[in-house]
Amino acid sequence: MIRILNQQHLLAEQFHAKDISVIKANYEATLKIKRWKFIHSLSTLSKTIRKEADTMIHNSFLSFIDNKDVLIVEGFYEAELQN
Repeated sequence: MIRILNQQHLLAEQFHAKDISVIKANYEATLKIKRWKFIHSLSTLSKTIRKEADTMIHNSFLSFIDNKDVLIVEGFYEAELQN
């Protein structure tokens, strides 16, 4: 008889690790937005610094990602019968 192991503890650990990484990414995104707002609120800064801040926001948040790439990263195509 094959014994079925309960992997609930492993799944909980994976969920917790993913949740921490999402919280960290959210915090970093919030810091980037606050930094961008702060740079644009100071009128004494040069246009070069403002342009660099705009480029940082554009590269961080406004980049295009193909749907297929996201699905591959999330493991959607690994086991098509289980999707």
